[in-house]
Amino acid sequence: MLSTFSEDSREKSHRLVGWLKFRHLQILVTLKECRSLNAAAKLLNVTQPALSKTLAEMEQTFGVALFERDSRGVVPTQYGHTVLRGAKLLLDDLERLRRETLSDHPDLLIKIGAAPFIAQGYLPVVFRELTRSNSQLRVRLKEAPVPELLYRLEQGELDAVITTFALPSSAMRSFQFRKLFTMNLVVIASANDPLTNLDEVSWDLLRDKRWILPPSDSIIGKAVAEMFVLDGLPPPVPVIESQHPFTNLQMVADDVGLSVLPSLALRNQLTEEQVKVLNMSPRLPSWPVALIYRRGEPAPWLPLLLDALNADD
Repeated sequence: MLSTFSEDSREKSHRLVGWLKFRHLQILVTLKECRSLNAAAKLLNVTQPALSKTLAEMEQTFGVALFERDSRGVVPTQYGHTVLRGAKLLLDDLERLRRETLSDHPDLLIKIGAAPFIAQGYLPVVFRELTRSNSQLRVRLKEAPVPELLYRLEQGELDAVITTFALPSSAMRSFQFRKLFTMNLVVIASANDPLTNLDEVSWDLLRDKRWILPPSDSIIGKAVAEMFVLDGLPPPVPVIESQHPFTNLQMVADDVGLSVLPSLALRNQLTEEQVKVLNMSPRLPSWPVALIYRRGEPAPWLPLLLDALNADD
């Protein structure tokens, strides 16, 4: 039974590859952008009946409806969104190939996304090694929250993301992962805080302190709440809720309150004269950081990036 299904699936794939052209992919993308058969037909310089016929042929070849009509025009179905995501990836790759072919000195562009603390505390050295050893290579860096980065990765706007490994199970099916290192979380205080003179700090000593923390549903917010709960204490309500680690670092330096940061955020930043790490007992959990990229054939930039990252296999 499994063999029959596999053969049938391969036959459908061969038929799709033999019939489908990049022109068809452009039609789908244009339809999504225009939301109207008439507007898309004008933009593509074809008649509306011809466009409708081509769309019907594509839907028959894929075996599912790709668009449906509503009060606003035509909109992608759930299957259409999947096909459109792949269409955009293929069209972007074709455009990149065109630029590289026409260039006398083709560049290899890597589009990387990272959380700000990773981008500022870890990637400068990586990018130095990467670009010095590969003169034709260029990097485009996007700093943003992890959900946005993963969405951009899935849509083909990014080639890879470097972030913590604490991801939803749905992401595990779409992406591949390479562990890079373990990220430590630390509690920091102003150098003027008396807590910095203690050899060891318990969590109950911090329950009445002023806190500067990311939202409660963030990795750091959840980790801090868990430490207080394990100590039989209610989680702290931050005086200031702020997601940017370097803003929080500066506020701690100005003695606004305590905060929790990835240890990477302390690299090349404020000196120990302004901020100190508290020796907590027990310590906050650690999180693995990984290189994340889409499943499929290995990209030409992957070995270069892995070599610069010195990733664990």
